Amino acid sequence: MSKKIIVRSVFGALIFIFSLLSWLTLAAAINDGPDWLEQSLWSLTAFLFLGITVGAAYLIENEKIFLYSIPVLIILPVIGFLDPNLIAGAVLVLAILFLVLGVHRVSFEKSLRIRLVPGLILKRGLAPTITALALLATLFFYFTPFAQSLGKEVKIPRPLFNAIAEPAVDLFLVMSLPPGQGLDDLPPQAFRQQEEFLNNFYSAVNEQLDLAGRVFKKWLPLGVSVSIFFTFKIIGTFLSWLMTLAAWLVFQALLCLKTIKIDKVAAEREIVEI
Repeated sequence: MSKKIIVRSVFGALIFIFSLLSWLTLAAAINDGPDWLEQSLWSLTAFLFLGITVGAAYLIENEKIFLYSIPVLIILPVIGFLDPNLIAGAVLVLAILFLVLGVHRVSFEKSLRIRLVPGLILKRGLAPTITALALLATLFFYFTPFAQSLGKEVKIPRPLFNAIAEPAVDLFLVMSLPPGQGLDDLPPQAFRQQEEFLNNFYSAVNEQLDLAGRVFKKWLPLGVSVSIFFTFKIIGTFLSWLMTLAAWLVFQALLCLKTIKIDKVAAEREIVEI
C-alpha cells in the first residue's frame, strides 16, 4: 500500500471518528442528562480535535477530490442523528455549503500564492468550517425535547439554577456568619431551610418567567437556538487559534518525519506532496 493511500486513509478515518464523537457527546449533553457538563466538555474536546485534523488535512492535501471529500466525512455522522424534515434539510444544506466554501478557500489560496503560508490557509479554511459546525450544533439543540418544551413552558433547567443560586446563597450565609465561623458550623436545620428556600425561589422564578414569556413562547426555541449558534461561534473563534497552532505543529511533524515533502516546481512555488 502506497504512502499516499495510508496518509489519506488515516486522516479520513480520524476526521470521520472525531466528527462522530463530537455529535455523540453533543447529543448526550443537550439532552439534559445528569452529566451534561462533562459531556459538553468532551464534545468541545472532540470538536477541537476535529478542527485540528481538518486543518492538517487542508495543509497536506492538494488533490481536490480528496479535499472535497472532507465535508462528506464531517456530514455523514450527522445524518444519523437528525429526523428528516424541511428545517433540518435546509440547515444541513447550508452547513454543507460553508464546508465546501472552506475547502474552496484553501484550494484557491494554495493556487494563488508562490509560497505555502500555513497560517493564512488555515485561517481562510477553518472560519467557514467553524460556521458550519456551529450551524449543525444549533440544529442539534433546536430539536431537543428541552428546546421544543420552551414553546409550551418557559422554565429554567434545575441544574443551571442550582449552579447559579447555590453559590450565591452560600456566599450570603458566609458573609452573615460571625467571624471565625463557616458553613460547617451551621446546624442541620439551617441546610434544610436553605433547601426549602431554593425550592420555593426556583418555583417563583419559573412562574414569573412563564407568565412574562407567554406572548413569545412559540419563538423561544428559535431564539434560544440562535443564541446557541452565536455562543458556539464565539467558542469556535477561540478554539480556532488552538486548532491553527496544533494543525501547524502536526504539519511540521509530518515534514520532519518525511511523511510528506515540499517539492519546488515552477516559479519556486512550494507544493506539499504526500
